Amino acid sequence: MIVYLPAVLFGVGLLVAYGSAGRRRQTATLAMAAAVAWSLALLVDPGATVWAVGPLAAILLLARPAERARSNFEGLTRRGLTIAASMLAALFLASRLPIGENPVLLSAVPWFLGAVGVAWFVSPADQLERLQGQVLMVAAVAGVILAAVPAGALTAAAAGAMALMPIAGERARVPGQLRPAVSSLLLLLAGVAVILAAGAPSVGRLSLLDLSLSLTGPVLLAVAILLVIGVLASPLGSEWVALLGVLALAAAAPSVRWPALAALVATATVLERRGERPAWMAVGVLGLIPVLAALAASSWSPRVQAVALAFSLVLILFAAGTGLLRVLALPTTTFLVMLAVGSLSVSQIVRFQWIAAIGALLLGLRVVLGRLMRRTEGAGVLRDALVMGLVLLAIGARDSLGLGQLAVVLLVIDLTLARVGDIGDAAGGLVARVLDLARSSWPPAVTFAGATLAVVADLEASLALGLLAALTWAVLQLAPLFDGHAPVTAAERPRSAMRLVGPALSIACGVAPALILRMLRLSG
Repeated sequence: MIVYLPAVLFGVGLLVAYGSAGRRRQTATLAMAAAVAWSLALLVDPGATVWAVGPLAAILLLARPAERARSNFEGLTRRGLTIAASMLAALFLASRLPIGENPVLLSAVPWFLGAVGVAWFVSPADQLERLQGQVLMVAAVAGVILAAVPAGALTAAAAGAMALMPIAGERARVPGQLRPAVSSLLLLLAGVAVILAAGAPSVGRLSLLDLSLSLTGPVLLAVAILLVIGVLASPLGSEWVALLGVLALAAAAPSVRWPALAALVATATVLERRGERPAWMAVGVLGLIPVLAALAASSWSPRVQAVALAFSLVLILFAAGTGLLRVLALPTTTFLVMLAVGSLSVSQIVRFQWIAAIGALLLGLRVVLGRLMRRTEGAGVLRDALVMGLVLLAIGARDSLGLGQLAVVLLVIDLTLARVGDIGDAAGGLVARVLDLARSSWPPAVTFAGATLAVVADLEASLALGLLAALTWAVLQLAPLFDGHAPVTAAERPRSAMRLVGPALSIACGVAPALILRMLRLSG
């Protein structure tokens, strides 16, 4: 009978939360988080209850107003249908992915927390409830994965602490006097990561008790790129958010990796709401992958995992228009998917390639149809959509030389550093000409190099993929006629020599692959 008590406690807390306000509602929300911790203690180990420290602290920081928010019949109906549908979906997933011989109601408690978070996020009564929904979703991602893939106490505590990040994203900014020091430190760490990835022996795995970080060469290179992007392209005071992406890339435990990605998306969408729903859908799909690997039947789980990887990447590319979703969530998710694609079998990679090809077509069609329907706001930039399509096509190309992976890295740099910015601020001078060159599709520019390598890699992988990549590249040359000068506007930053780092990196990345391919041709 005791195994049903966490579900009972959660149900009581849910009813009280929906029927009250102020301290009573906050206490009821605390009870729901405590019910999840209780269920983890029964499902996994009593040490897993340290997960609750982060969610409980976050709930205490979000004090509710004493009076309930006013609502009408339509709003109440929408909220009721939303919570009912999300709870039924959570119960269905828990029944399809049981944890051992435990009762379904016990296994479903962590899923229920995510259902409540989704309901409060989709149909919030006020802005504070929307933020609470994001906190509960991040906590639920950690709780569900911990139930499926048990981990030690320190790992569980780190996973739970990610629930505090949405609040930090809304309230925490690096003070102005500390920004140069923080930016310099992050750039220094990026330089160290590049040196370790290029020349030093592989660090491998760095462990502190049960919390492990994987620091292989590809991970270190991705970490370095993400840190540079965080310093150069993130809004002022938000440079620290890049560390969430670093944690997502380096964490060995899935119970830390995917909650860190969820915390990154939550932090990115606290203030900038555009694209938040597809971004959260991508996080949910990616968070299911370790759960499927641990709990689903081996006959169909690998196929679903391959589809989930491709579908989540398509969703994040649809969502990443501007803001932190563009400059941090996009590269983090892309690199995570790229690292995971290497473990797919031949049949699984074919499924990935099909979804990637469809996603690449849809990205371009969305922009074209939006412009034809005169929906300019939110329609996007055709050039960026085509580059994102090339990212999808290149990431699924498993060529012998690894040109597809190199193309993905170059195109991500193009989307996050070379293209983001304002053209008009430097018109008429040397800086304007450097910017135009860096953003062009002609050598020496990162776009040309990345697109060329993507076409070569896709031709080696499949004739159909190669032809689609070549067609995308050809249309990319005509995209300026469709877009005009329409780069994605970056966050406002004081003018300094730092603004030339992105264009310089673009030009360097455009020249280097050409030299490498020339040397390979001469040696052959």
